Amino acid sequence: MHDTAPFTFKLIPGDKVTDAQFEECAILFSENYGVWSSRVSTPLKPGARVKMNSNRLKKEVLGDPTRSILALCTLDGVHIGHAFATVWPYEGSNVCWVTQLVVASGYRERGIATMLLQLFPGPNFKCDALGIASTHTASCWALAKRSNKLDLEFIKTHAKNILDASPVPYLKFGLLRGSLFQDDEDSNVAVSSIYTGFYVDPEEPIRALHRWQKEKGTKWPLGDLAEGNEFLCIIPNRQS
Repeated sequence: MHDTAPFTFKLIPGDKVTDAQFEECAILFSENYGVWSSRVSTPLKPGARVKMNSNRLKKEVLGDPTRSILALCTLDGVHIGHAFATVWPYEGSNVCWVTQLVVASGYRERGIATMLLQLFPGPNFKCDALGIASTHTASCWALAKRSNKLDLEFIKTHAKNILDASPVPYLKFGLLRGSLFQDDEDSNVAVSSIYTGFYVDPEEPIRALHRWQKEKGTKWPLGDLAEGNEFLCIIPNRQS
C-alpha cells in the first residue's frame, strides 16, 4: 500500500478483487469516462454516458484473473480512481497492458493516474514493456512518464507483435493506424493509433490534446485521432 497524502494507493491481484470492488470500478467508469459520439448505433445513444456494469468489466478488462492486476486510489475510504492491467507473454518476457484507467473528474490533474500506473506490474510479474490504448492524451502521457519520453521507434518496432500476442480481443483484432504503420496519405495526421470501433465523443479528447500542446509548447507526438480510434502508447519498462 502506498500513501501520497491525502490519497491512498493499493495494488490488488486480479484473482483477489472482490465483487464490491468490481462494482465500485464499474460505477466510477460509468460516471466519469465519457459520452458516446454521434456515430454510434442503437441501442447506444449519442451524448449518453459510456457505461459498463461489473459483469462486462470483468469480461472485457480483467483478462485471466491470475495474470491481471487492479491499482486502486481512495480518499478517506472513497474510491476515486483505478487502473486495470493484464499481463501476457512476449518475446521471452511479458508485456503489461493497461485495459482501463479512470480518475473521478473532480480529482484529475493531481498525479493520480501517474501514480496508479507507477504501481504496475507489481512484484509478481517481470515485464519488459507496458502499453495502453486510450482516447485520452492524459492517460498516454501518464504512462509515458515512466520512461520520461515517448519513443516512437519502440512503438513502431513492437506494436504489431505485442498486439498479435494479446488475449484481449479488441486489441488483438484492432487495426493499427498512423504514419508509424501506414505509408498512405490518409495516415499523415495520425502517428500512432489503433482502430477499435470505440466511438467516444471526440470533443473532450480534442480539448485535452490542445490543452496538452499548449502547456508543453510542442505537438502531441502520437498525432491526431480519428473517431473510432484510440491513441496507442507502448513504452519499455525501465523499472524492471
